[in-house]
Amino acid sequence: MLSSLMKILSAMVSLYTLVIIARIVMTWFHNPYGHGKIMEAAVRITDPYLNYFRRFSFLQIGTIDFSPVAALIVLSVAGNIFNSLAAFGRVTLGLVLALFLSAVWSAVAFFLGLFLIFIVLRAFGIVTRIAPASPFWRTLDSILNPVLHPIISRLLGGRNTTYLRSLLIGGAAMLGARIFGDFLVHHTVLILQKLPF
Repeated sequence: MLSSLMKILSAMVSLYTLVIIARIVMTWFHNPYGHGKIMEAAVRITDPYLNYFRRFSFLQIGTIDFSPVAALIVLSVAGNIFNSLAAFGRVTLGLVLALFLSAVWSAVAFFLGLFLIFIVLRAFGIVTRIAPASPFWRTLDSILNPVLHPIISRLLGGRNTTYLRSLLIGGAAMLGARIFGDFLVHHTVLILQKLPF
């Protein structure tokens, strides 16, 4: 009975996650005529949940809003808890913490990888001098600068440097954080999963 209920709840969380992802993707495309009744229904279903996370100002870095990522992390952890209950009939605090840490690190690692790709692209653009006034480079700069500025300020202590050097230092810091984070999270998750409570 418990196993069946947990499987149903897990399926519902998965379905709700897909609706939220569709809702997020649709915001990337502006349609002056609206997106139809299906999208309106998705907005009514998902916005109360997403709005809860939008209240946290620390989830906004520059022009980037990470609140949908936080909302999806919570759903991922909930789905994994339901799956664990369905499979094993019980969940320990250590397992919940391990699932939460894994979900958070997955999101962080994804963004670190994405920013590393953006840094490589931007550095390539600077070195090759391909269309330096292109809107594409300005868009990349507007995404990268709010993230790079605090990293460079801390590492260089306010000393001036070239933009290319800032990109390389920021990229090296992100790559180091990604490698160290993978190692640390992997070993921490193994320890948490073994907790008896």
